[in-house]
Amino acid sequence: MKVKFVKKLVALSLVSAMTLTGLAGCGSKDSGDGKKEGGDGKTLKVAAFNGGNGEQIWKDIAAAFEEENDGVKVELEISSELDKDLTKEIKNGDIPDVVYYNLGQESGFTETMLKEKAVADISDVFEGELGDKMLDGILDSTIAQPYGDGKIYLAPIFYTPTGFWYNKNLFEGENAKYTLPTTWEEFFALGDQAKKDGISLFTFPQSGYFDATMYTMLEQAGGMDFYNNALEYDADTWTSDAGKKVLDTLGKLVTPDYTQEDTVANANAEGGFKINQQNVIDGKALFMPNGNWVIGEMAASTPEDFAWGMMPAPKWEGDETQAVYMFTEQMWVPADAENMDLAKEFVKFMYSDTVVDILLNNTTTDKESGKTTAAPIVAPVKGAAEKLPEGTTKDVYASTAADNIVSVTGTWATTAPIEGLDMKKNVYGPVESINTGDMTVDDWQKQLVETWKKCADNME
Repeated sequence: MKVKFVKKLVALSLVSAMTLTGLAGCGSKDSGDGKKEGGDGKTLKVAAFNGGNGEQIWKDIAAAFEEENDGVKVELEISSELDKDLTKEIKNGDIPDVVYYNLGQESGFTETMLKEKAVADISDVFEGELGDKMLDGILDSTIAQPYGDGKIYLAPIFYTPTGFWYNKNLFEGENAKYTLPTTWEEFFALGDQAKKDGISLFTFPQSGYFDATMYTMLEQAGGMDFYNNALEYDADTWTSDAGKKVLDTLGKLVTPDYTQEDTVANANAEGGFKINQQNVIDGKALFMPNGNWVIGEMAASTPEDFAWGMMPAPKWEGDETQAVYMFTEQMWVPADAENMDLAKEFVKFMYSDTVVDILLNNTTTDKESGKTTAAPIVAPVKGAAEKLPEGTTKDVYASTAADNIVSVTGTWATTAPIEGLDMKKNVYGPVESINTGDMTVDDWQKQLVETWKKCADNME
């Protein structure tokens, strides 16, 4: 399977309000020849965020690495609060060798480590055979190359297409009720039709889920150059025809005319994002923005005869292509890792056939029901997605390889810390206020213009 990752994408990190102190210089010392003292070369400390993928996958990968490397012991630290744990540990000089923690988390931990130059250059990991094995363009993204210096600091270890998820049974088969839309005009017309059946067109788990949707719509509206410029806070982003078209369309989508009435309340309640996701399963809403992790996340409450489907966000009339945002998850090596060579070997191991198969055979277990469900994860290496078992996940990955699909990745450009700025709240939060009538699209546009000005003034 060939995934057309768009090259030369701009930007990576969200603005971080968090600042770590004493990052550089903690832990091991430089011996003068560029090598670190203190590591034994046989004990590897791996710190992994405990998220939707579960713990077992990391235990399996650690065991496999030990098996293929005689005498090596992997010390695993798996935590759902990894940012807090590592902040304390790093300040005490206890630095892991490898970290799995993504960009875009609320804490901004990885972004802060990058700002502090506390992440190692791992370009040599991908030299030669491994570089050729990777999906086209994925290492050219500035998520992998955050400083724009041609060097790789973040290893994209998993990737997931994102889009609008829905109940396939409503659109395919003998009991289909609706026709799957491809344009925004068709999409809203479907919403008007579904409303007569007592069904809302749309819901969203939380406002932050609009990130991928907004990225794809910016590319869809203005093309790749416009998208790149928007990520770097171009002053005309939101006052241009393309930017205004994105805001007007999203503003219409999130009104009570098309968005399920309890969406905002659920999105702000503890665990309420799952209620919104359940509303798609239960037929209260037709579409929501998400990634294929939702399959495992909702497995315990999904009927056996339910069939998930995913489509790109609609295009505007006359567009020849549709954009899909590729969400990646990242692994990195702290600049002061004591076992640098072994850490790089572990990162390289993440793309081995052994780990590719472990990822594809991943399962998750629902804590409440105890039900175990297949939850395959795909490494960004050529051919990995083709090994997926037949079903929804394989269909989703295959659909993004079509000739009329443009894949985008990246996120808003890094800036110096800006006091009081919550990037997610400023960019995506207004969808809730528009839904409740507390803001208009014009208010949103004004807020974004002001935010872009602040960010542009603080570009590093």
